[in-house]
Amino acid sequence: MSVIDDQIALLSSLLTKQTDLTNDNLVYATWAAALNSQSKYVVENISKQIKRPDGDTLQDIEYAISRMGVTNPYFIARQFVDIKQGGSLNSLHFQPLHALNIKNETAYHYACVVVSLMNGGHMCLASHVNSLLERNETEQSIDAAMRLAAVCCSLSKRTFIDDIIK
Repeated sequence: MSVIDDQIALLSSLLTKQTDLTNDNLVYATWAAALNSQSKYVVENISKQIKRPDGDTLQDIEYAISRMGVTNPYFIARQFVDIKQGGSLNSLHFQPLHALNIKNETAYHYACVVVSLMNGGHMCLASHVNSLLERNETEQSIDAAMRLAAVCCSLSKRTFIDDIIK
């Protein structure tokens, strides 16, 4: 089996054999991982197994990707600089979450977990995991989302290698 086929089989196994994520949480987590991977190949493979999200769901996922696209590098950088100003969500002037009309806040947090993991935003990852635990989500379901993110991240790198080599 080729490396890429091995990765696709792993993704397929994670999507079809997991029973921990509800349907909405699976859709949000999977599509956040696919879109955040920036790989057409990953998106195409996800499309074969998980229906593309509707407009409202896609908007929630886009918010997760764009907001984590700001917070992840910002809070990573804040760990390495010693300045007194800023350093909070308020200093970023984000709209409050309730103002975004998020359709499913629990599923949104799953999308944020996935994107933060892929972006290396560990502070944001921990924050969104805590938000899910406060909503009584299970550690198993959170771990399932994190595994999906890790495989999509790896798969996007593998497809990049194939694009360069071929």
